[in-house]
Amino acid sequence: MRLLVLDGSPRAGRSNTGLLLEPLLRGFTAGGGAVDGRHHLVREAGRREALRAFPAADAVLVGFPLYVDAMPAPVMEFVEGLQDRVGAGRNPALLFLVQSGFPEACHSRPIERWLERLSRRLGSPYLGTIVRPGTEGIRARPAVALAGLLAPLEALGRELARTGRLDLGIVAALARPERIGRGPLDRLRLLLAHGLSRWFWNRQLRANGALAERDARPFAT
Repeated sequence: MRLLVLDGSPRAGRSNTGLLLEPLLRGFTAGGGAVDGRHHLVREAGRREALRAFPAADAVLVGFPLYVDAMPAPVMEFVEGLQDRVGAGRNPALLFLVQSGFPEACHSRPIERWLERLSRRLGSPYLGTIVRPGTEGIRARPAVALAGLLAPLEALGRELARTGRLDLGIVAALARPERIGRGPLDRLRLLLAHGLSRWFWNRQLRANGALAERDARPFAT
């Protein structure tokens, strides 16, 4: 299988999406697959090249973050550019990676269903969607914790190259938790996720001289 890879993160080369794509593609090439190209959709030239390369690809992997339940604008612009491919005789297979800072995978399920419908609309074989919640701040995680997250993605890439399909067991494991429960451990997990998120965003605000305005409400009445 030859794979065209599209990174839809507005952060381009320093994105969490890219961090998750790396082990997936490493496993894919180690398993005998080939990457035909990799483009950043946030760049206009990248979108043009992605649209040009789309018809000839065996399969296309589109990775992007979910921002407040919406895909980034560059990804939507790319999708809108595919309108001429509707009804075409042949379109490549599609698979997706959706990551988000939300601690539960359930936030990504509506966009997952939308992506499956998009594949049907294009007449493209749908290979599935990899959903990974809780990714904001992962670059700040200890190396051991980060390795535990990335290793399953590498195994997933190997299986994709070998069979042309995603291992649904690995996909399900990456998506946990679907929902955070109400038990003591679940509450602890939620508190830790909230604390990490607050620490990460405070650091961003401090770096931009805006920490004192964190709780500002300029439009409050």
